[in-house]
Amino acid sequence: MSENLFAEPNLKQITVWARGVLQNKDARDVVVALTEAAAQEDKYVQAWENYVDLPDRVYVPVRAYAKISPDPIDSRYVYENDAPDVVVLMEETLVKNDKILKGLKEGGILVVNTRRSPEEILNFLVTNGNLGTVVTVDANSMSTAVVTLDGAEGATDATGIGAGISAPVAGAVVKASGIVKLENLEKVVKNPAAMRRGYNECQVMKLDKIEPAEPVKEETAWDLLKRMPFAGTVDSPVSENPGMVTGNWRTRRPVIDKEQCTECSTCWIFCPDACITRTDNGMEFNLKYCKGCALCEATCPSGAITMVPELDFKE
Repeated sequence: MSENLFAEPNLKQITVWARGVLQNKDARDVVVALTEAAAQEDKYVQAWENYVDLPDRVYVPVRAYAKISPDPIDSRYVYENDAPDVVVLMEETLVKNDKILKGLKEGGILVVNTRRSPEEILNFLVTNGNLGTVVTVDANSMSTAVVTLDGAEGATDATGIGAGISAPVAGAVVKASGIVKLENLEKVVKNPAAMRRGYNECQVMKLDKIEPAEPVKEETAWDLLKRMPFAGTVDSPVSENPGMVTGNWRTRRPVIDKEQCTECSTCWIFCPDACITRTDNGMEFNLKYCKGCALCEATCPSGAITMVPELDFKE
């Protein structure tokens, strides 16, 4: 697609990343709440989800999108936001995903639901190209995630918009971007008190210098075709299959106490992703494929495996 196919200088794009099943609803509510508020200001709007992201899988990274403009949206049939102005993370460990800031416009905004400071979050970013502002908001202390299939895939939404953590997150987005009027957002969300807290209590850090984004080589259809398994067969992750990397699903990672481990291989037997191997140094994890399901911890007879927060580790 030509970069100049749609020249829409007034268009604002918002991309929300979340964890499948547990946060689909709140991710969707962020984009719907912001677009509903913008519609009250007579703006043209769109809000939708990316169904390619397998939203029915627990912890898988999923996306929801919004477009807001004072002008008719020419790119209304473009399925993804190619150049977001605002990127939102509904869960903090998504900050390690190297795709979250893809296409971010120069001076773009990153909003993260976390108890950590903007400085801490900045340290975890794989790249901060074009990033101008980092915002953190502890939405989990202000409301509770709404885990439901209401509103999914065209179903009726009986829970309302903005009852959970989406409310304070949307408030933080407005504080950082001014993309809609706060009073209009307040009319839309079901939990306006939490939204106000998100607006008032979020931490906003503007970067002193905006680093230019590095060019990214786009995968062609042929590149994707070459990665597809032949005749339905899938190589074991032990042999390194780049088409099966799922480590970015993980919110907690397993750590082995080598002194306590008896090398009984029970964890190897139960691991659904074959990401545990026996080496000369004992049992080892290939974290590129570990989803953090914790089956290894649950089945280890010696209690040698402990699940720890993913952001305890920089890499």
